[in-house]
Amino acid sequence: MVYLQAGFMILGTLATCSEYTGGQIRTTLITVPWRGLQLSMKHVALAIITIPAAFIIVLSGVLYPLFIMRDTVAGIELDMIIKSLVGATGYLTLTTLLSAAVGAIVKRTTPALVALLSYYFVLSPLSRDLLPRIRDYFPDTAGLYMYIPPSSDVINHFTPLQGAGISSLWTLTFITLAILLYLKRDA
Repeated sequence: MVYLQAGFMILGTLATCSEYTGGQIRTTLITVPWRGLQLSMKHVALAIITIPAAFIIVLSGVLYPLFIMRDTVAGIELDMIIKSLVGATGYLTLTTLLSAAVGAIVKRTTPALVALLSYYFVLSPLSRDLLPRIRDYFPDTAGLYMYIPPSSDVINHFTPLQGAGISSLWTLTFITLAILLYLKRDA
């Protein structure tokens, strides 16, 4: 899942930044002059594409081990699998939308991807050890609670619904900031 989210970050960033590369944003704004509505609908369209893609990819990742382990004595609960599938699909969708918002803020593909990948793969793992009290409120750590089943060995600070709420709050904050900046600056 850790490396899978990188592909969805690239998808979200490219969906937003690709219009700026060739100057297509001017054509888009001529046809749809309402900037806030245009960027909002871009995020909605991205979510419509991302949800089934994320579900299929996560489902294939779950079905393969189930197929391999079908003759073992290990019991796998179907309701936990379904909850994890839904949570992982939601997490990948929120990650994609967050990266699309960062792409809209930065307006360039490479700097947006460098910032996102640096945060998710370098800064966040380092900050978990340095900031143990607030680490669960970061978007990637809160997103983990969306799909990792609770364990008796580890204290889970959030339920899957609370993790989804925190991740959604981060995503909505970045989308709102992207829309406000999009309304104020030149294309």
